[in-house]
Amino acid sequence: MSVETITRLKEPPYIDDEDDGMGDFALREDLPWKVRREARELRTISRGVMLVSGEPGSGKDLFSISFCARQRYLFNRKILLDFAPKRAWQELFGNYTHFDAAVMMREINKMAEAAHVKGIEKSADDKEYNEFMHEATREWALEGEGETILKGAILYLSELKRYCYNRNPHNPFNKFIGSINTIWRHLDLLVMGTHVLPREIDRTTFLAYAKLRANCSWSITEPHTTDVTITREAYIGADCVYNVEGRPITFHVNGKEPRKWLKGKCIYDLYMTKNKVSLKPVVRKEMQGG
Repeated sequence: MSVETITRLKEPPYIDDEDDGMGDFALREDLPWKVRREARELRTISRGVMLVSGEPGSGKDLFSISFCARQRYLFNRKILLDFAPKRAWQELFGNYTHFDAAVMMREINKMAEAAHVKGIEKSADDKEYNEFMHEATREWALEGEGETILKGAILYLSELKRYCYNRNPHNPFNKFIGSINTIWRHLDLLVMGTHVLPREIDRTTFLAYAKLRANCSWSITEPHTTDVTITREAYIGADCVYNVEGRPITFHVNGKEPRKWLKGKCIYDLYMTKNKVSLKPVVRKEMQGG
């Protein structure tokens, strides 16, 4: 059968070009010039993978929650958290999406069931397991329910070691997060994770993609303030990624300072400063399906 005959029998698929996904996040209207200038800088760190590190009590959650809240206020972005914020979050911004280990496992089980797979996690073949997790996660995130959840969002994991510990590389959450990190640009997604020691985080699934590095240190001179320096190993724009190092960006975040954009509340009003996230070791669980 000739190529012409095959073409006549079945037309190849095309994609409508009314919305090609190009362009940046829509900015809130009627903002003063100074805030619009801030938004231009924030856009350069609004996509990709960010590792937030610093000593215990150095303000990692303070910076990260303030960053998520500012992105929500300026760009109306979806926020995914692995812990519950205070009620003030709902009052100011509406709902957030709860996305912790239990939710991830539920989605992984659903992926296994859709693929008619049972007990893949008990497979002795790590290559088979890795291939399943990678392909199933990509399909979930790009064509399935995950696209609705992740598109244009910020996924903040407050205890990254819980998911991407380098001494437990084959746990399902590590594979799940690692696969998402390979496709963040397709989703206009920012993945943020915090941990004290970067060397304890999996190099293959997380550190290799973390082109944004935020280091937090508690201010000696300013009470309730964390000083944050963000280094950028790449310039990440709405339509392009340049493999060039940008100048560092510095933030000074005061957790108790009342904010006009928070209707007089402060960052500490949005979350518990000591989040109760489970730190129990993650072990493989049997996927259900068949």
